This record gives sequence, structure tokens and C-alpha cells, in this order.
Amino acid sequence: MFSGHIGEVARAALEAGPDDLTRFSLRLFQPVWPMLAGSAEDVEEAFERLDEAAFEYKLDGARIQVHKGGQDVRIFTRQLQNVTERVPDLVEWARTLPVREAVLDGEALALRPDGRPHPFQVTMRRLGRNKEVETLRREIPLSPFMFDALYLEGDSLVGSPYSERSARLLETAPAAVVPRLLTSDIE
Repeated sequence: MFSGHIGEVARAALEAGPDDLTRFSLRLFQPVWPMLAGSAEDVEEAFERLDEAAFEYKLDGARIQVHKGGQDVRIFTRQLQNVTERVPDLVEWARTLPVREAVLDGEALALRPDGRPHPFQVTMRRLGRNKEVETLRREIPLSPFMFDALYLEGDSLVGSPYSERSARLLETAPAAVVPRLLTSDIE
């Protein structure tokens, strides 16, 4: 997941042993494949499989991964494509985060003036265009909606419990957090 090259990981495991795999970790500006949400038939099935769960609104946006190191910001897609130049509005938003370093996972949505989302195709049209970026930015502004914090201030949170990552995300980007109901809220 962190290398991007399975052969490199296999070589490290074979030549140096499992302990050498610790050198593969989340790093700023090296995107990682997104974790994907799972589904269940019903709430009971979800709780049977998980110790901890959250119920989030399903947003129909474009998956993004936001990397911030100081004022340097890069935005990657679900396929790990760097689209930073296409989304200056998201770059500006990321620069306002109250942390020096961050990797956040979420979605970008094109919203109408009344706050309702445009259809998915409109968001993708905006994200997919690399010409006339400023014109499209005015016509179809993008808004960030984050659902996970993977890295903050030099610390990888990938192995941390969801409740901790969620709390750290809420501290870092409260206005951009996807609304959710944590299991602790309903117990």
C-alpha cells in the first residue's frame, strides 16, 4: 500500500526479512490507494463484523487525497493522479488548515449556489478539465468533504483506531468533515 511497487516490497521481505517492511510507511506527497468503505445488509451485520463503526452520509463526489506540507499542497485522485493544477480552490482550502503537515482522505463535490450538490458528472467534468481552470472554478466551485485523517504533523494515523483518526480530523478540518454518527453516539 505504501510503496506503490509490490516488487519492491517483495524484495525487501525476501532479502531482509519482515522487519525491513517497516520502512514502507505513509509519506507526504506519495499518494496511497484509498481504503474503500464496506457495505452490509443491515446494521446488525455491520456490528458483527466490526468492533467500531460509523454511519456517514453517502456523497456522490470525486475521491481525493489531500497532501499538505507547509504551503506545498498536492491533490490526488482515486487513481493516484496528481490534479493539483486543476483544483486551485481545494489547494487554497488546504493551505488554511491549522496544521503544517497532513494527509486527508475525502471527496470533492461541486455545489450549487444553494448548497445542494450538482450531479456527479458535473463534479467529474470540473475535476477532469485542465484547460480554462479559472473559468470553471468560477462556474463550478469545488468543496472538500473529508472522512479520514491518515497523517498529521509527522505521525501516520493509518494504524490508529477510527475513533482517534475521526477526532483528529474533526480538530483539523471541522467545517469539511462528512457528517457521521459514531457508534459511541448511539450506544
